[in-house]
Amino acid sequence: MNWGIIGYGEITPSFIEGLFATKNGKLVGIASISSYEYLKKKKLYKDVQIFKSYEELVNLSDIDIVYISTTNNLHFENSELVITNNKHLLCEKPLTHTFDQTKHLINLARKNKVFLMEGMWTRFLPSYRKFIELLNDNIIGIPKLLKADFGFLNNWSEHRRLLNPKLFGGTLLDNADYNIFLSQDVFKEYPIKINAQATFASTGVEDTCSILLKYPSGGMAQLYSSFQCETKQEAIVYGEKGYIELKEYWHGTKIVLSLGNELKSFKYPHIANGFEYEIESVEKAIKEGKIEDDLLTHSESEDVAKIIDDVKNLIK
Repeated sequence: MNWGIIGYGEITPSFIEGLFATKNGKLVGIASISSYEYLKKKKLYKDVQIFKSYEELVNLSDIDIVYISTTNNLHFENSELVITNNKHLLCEKPLTHTFDQTKHLINLARKNKVFLMEGMWTRFLPSYRKFIELLNDNIIGIPKLLKADFGFLNNWSEHRRLLNPKLFGGTLLDNADYNIFLSQDVFKEYPIKINAQATFASTGVEDTCSILLKYPSGGMAQLYSSFQCETKQEAIVYGEKGYIELKEYWHGTKIVLSLGNELKSFKYPHIANGFEYEIESVEKAIKEGKIEDDLLTHSESEDVAKIIDDVKNLIK
């Protein structure tokens, strides 16, 4: 399947590495306004066309699907451009910064009958799939508590994307959304109660956030994200029979299962860097004529966007 890329941010080289590790994926073109001269000069990717205009890329007949990796503030307008030009779309998370915009893009994709998915690549990693399989097999009983943390120490200047409000920076859209997507996958229902607290950087964006979600089944999630400190970045689900721990859950390869006195560990190394699993799943769904992926549906993106909207209102 022929891919085009809009934007050339920090994550783009890793995505391209994953794409090159797949059997059928081919990179045809990259469009970047800020990195156009750099890409033209460096010639990093053989036989890949480089564009300064996003419109040129989406009008290229050879391209089947576009991956968007621009800054958060551009995701909505870039996605609209791709969908209205009848290209399939994988947009790096967050798909948009509001529920209304997310809903709009989903409706537009359905109208144009093109594939659309938010790029929460963690969902497709082998260790994560095993983690969910064990939960679905009821190996620890009914999940009662999820504890997930994703914190790192930010050393970037204020003008870069993490702390820049003009680029829709802040922990909610950068790393808290990983926690929320995970929680929704564990409990598989919409929370009936949401509590949240946050601290704020000098730029006004939230740089730590603590979220508590209560679910109809009685399960709860304690979620923490931060730019102020490095955490273990682990997820643990406790049930009636034991617990499952996913190490460095957003990109890791190891699971620990505890059942009473029995402790087991599983390792699932990546073929390349992990992006290959998301890419292959997307290509498979498109070849099957689907407009959404079974492992990350439109409704799940809508629910997470709605939760983030609610959290924003709580921490104002």
